[in-house]
Parts: sequence; structure tokens; C-alpha cells
Amino acid sequence: MPPQFADTTTRVVLKVDVDTRVGLLVGVRRLADLMAELGVRASFFIAMGPDNSGHALKRLTRPGFLQKQLKSGAAAAYGLRTMLYGLLLPAPIIAQAAPGLFNRLINEGHEVGLHGWDHVFWHDRVRHLDRATTADHLTRAVDLFRRITGFAPSSFAAPGWQVSADALEIMAELGISHVSCTRGRSPFLTVAHGRVLPLVELPTTVPTADEVLSRPEVTPANLGPWLADQVRPGELNVLTLHAEVEGRELLPAFREFLTILLARGARFPRLLDAARQAADTPLPAEEIAWGQAPYRIGEVAFQPSALETAA
Repeated sequence: MPPQFADTTTRVVLKVDVDTRVGLLVGVRRLADLMAELGVRASFFIAMGPDNSGHALKRLTRPGFLQKQLKSGAAAAYGLRTMLYGLLLPAPIIAQAAPGLFNRLINEGHEVGLHGWDHVFWHDRVRHLDRATTADHLTRAVDLFRRITGFAPSSFAAPGWQVSADALEIMAELGISHVSCTRGRSPFLTVAHGRVLPLVELPTTVPTADEVLSRPEVTPANLGPWLADQVRPGELNVLTLHAEVEGRELLPAFREFLTILLARGARFPRLLDAARQAADTPLPAEEIAWGQAPYRIGEVAFQPSALETAA
């Protein structure tokens, strides 16, 4: 094991994306239990609307997609029933499946934010979506969040790192203050249509479990230590995990990951806390670029200044 971090400036934001009904009902509960046991806080981003996971089956036509899903365990984590939602089974409204979990997470000190309305629709279409439809999706998500919690959300994480300039502008208009929609290296202010927005972007900096497991030398058995070694000492790190995956099949690996980092002295601020701290310093303003992350199929939104390094 590498030596302990020299100080407590190593920070790891746990950004938990909740894409599906099973992720909310099962994965979130298990992750919350584990974090309560270890004294760790996270930021949970919940897809509020219909679970149309069945529509994601069309991605099976992408070269290498099925093989990657099988190796990472994602296919087993989502389950057959989930993969039929929106096709042979009605698409349930995810947030309404367990509204009480919102209050549990908040009461235990976690952050809860938006992961869109219809996860699959946003992931596959938002880059080329008209402004009115984008606004409708975001407004629906905000309204349901407000009805469940009693307050408006202040954060948003984009499904699959897919976003548009229109979406970012609308988020700012709806009162969102901090987002995590890109891959990159450090916090920045987002630029849309040539205008700097009051949105602090905290990009994902650590490779995700499914990307890591696509590497030939990594298996679920050594995933925790391998992923822990990707955390940059003395810096702010953002790890995206999925309630359906790390909250179910990969929960033992995630426990090992947390245990290793806690032993090394890492701290785990919420995205909200990290964004507030970042906003106290001058931040660069950057307009989102597009590129391909290693071991991930398709383009994702990137922090431009970090794109060359990723390539």
C-alpha cells in the first residue's frame, strides 16, 4: 500500500448518480448504510422522472458496449426488470418510489441534487435538443424535487456527462449554483453562448469503476486498491459512482476503496462544500468541449484545459 497522504488536503467528493428505480430503492440504501458506518458523506444525484432503462438497449449496437457492460458487472447490477422498463413494462417515476430516502440522506448530512428528469432521454439526446424541451425536462425535475423535499435543488449532475449550452443557461435561471457535468481536472466557471454563468463546475477527475474494469489487469477483486491509487494526493478529486453498481454488485470493492483512503487520511466533502470552497478563489471560465475518456464509449463533455491531458 502506498504511504499515507502527507496532509489532510487530499479531498475526494463521492458523486453518486442514481439512474434507476432499483438504484434508489436498493443501491442508495446500501451506500447510505456503508457511509454511516464509516462516517463519510457524499452527494447523491437522483434522476427524478420515468425509469426508461429499456430504451438504453439500443446502445447494444455500439461496438464493445455489451462486452464492457458484462465485464464491469453493470448488466447484472441493473437486472432484467429494470431493462424492461419503458418497453414491456411501464416506466415508473423514480423519485416517487422512495421519497422518504431524500429526507434520510439530507438528515444524515449528505447532499441531494438533480440527475435530470428522464435519464436515458437526456443522455442520448440533450446535445441536440431544442431549448423548450430541455427547459421542460429541467423544470419537471425541479418541481418534483421541491414537492418531495420542500426546497429547491441547488446542484445538478449530467447523465453520462452529456449537457448543452442551453441546459446550462436554464440551470442558472432555475437557481442551480453548482454542477458536475464534465470530465476534467479542477473547478471552473461554465461559459455558455459566450457568457460566463454563475455555475461552479466540479468535473469528474477519477476514472469510473466501469472504465477501470475495462482494463485487462483490473477485476472486481482488485478494483478497490487500484481505484484508490488513482486519487491525486493533496488535490480535490471527484469520483462518479452509480447506486446501481457500487451500491450492489461492487459494494465490497467500494468499501475497500473507502477504507484505504480513510487510512491514508483523505477527507470526503460534499460537492456543495467543495464548490463553495472553490468559489472563494479566482476560477477560470471555460466553455465545455467534447472528447473521449479512456475506456468509455462515445464522446463526453470535457473541461477544455484538461482535454489534451486526457487524450
